[in-house]
Amino acid sequence: MTEQQLKKGYWHVDKESKLPNQVISLVDDYLPAERLRLLITQTHLSPYQQKKNYEHWCEILPSLSEVKTLYLPSKVNQKIFDAVCQMPNLEGLHIKWSGIKKLDSLVNLKKLKHFYLGSSSQVQSIEVFTELSNLESLETENLKLISDFSAIAKLQQLQGLGINGSMWTAQKIDSLEPIRNLKELKYLSLRNSQIKDKSFDPILGLQQLVRFDSSWNYPESEFDKLKTMANLRYGNIQTSGKEIWS
Repeated sequence: MTEQQLKKGYWHVDKESKLPNQVISLVDDYLPAERLRLLITQTHLSPYQQKKNYEHWCEILPSLSEVKTLYLPSKVNQKIFDAVCQMPNLEGLHIKWSGIKKLDSLVNLKKLKHFYLGSSSQVQSIEVFTELSNLESLETENLKLISDFSAIAKLQQLQGLGINGSMWTAQKIDSLEPIRNLKELKYLSLRNSQIKDKSFDPILGLQQLVRFDSSWNYPESEFDKLKTMANLRYGNIQTSGKEIWS
């Protein structure tokens, strides 16, 4: 990853990012490209037209072998998600928010390296993560029904990880223990999180970690422990919230 990606996350968008300039909604507007930004719900279409349109997309998405990175900035339902997971060469998938309940179809994305799952409060299980052996970055937001993240322990190739809450809802996390052996991890984000045991101990041995972002609702003693991590240089690790606001 680049220094900018380490500092702000793999999916951070700035002036130099290669985000597709055009957001398309209609199948007829599609031109073959490696990067695609697709708005197929929350469109200007009537409910009937929108349903017909996204059903058409669901039919053709599995055939788009040229697409390597897909951005979905509107709400993704289960049918759209399952169709996306049939795309043969997808390496990056960014979902802004969703009504997805089951992630099982992810197992079909054999080439997936980067996955961002924005606010998805209905997801029932993340066990499929254990099968995503090529993932380099994984970021989730507001998995309201999930607090056990032990499935992540098997992703020892991960370089970037985010387990974040939403603006209004904290992400509950039983423990950071599943992260202990992710020795390749370079950035970790726990924004608006509630770790049940309130312990940062499992991350102290992650010698390659250069960025750590967390909410401030943890004991000051836990932030003090981070000062032993020589490579940390980005995020909110220099001080505690108490010192910032005093």
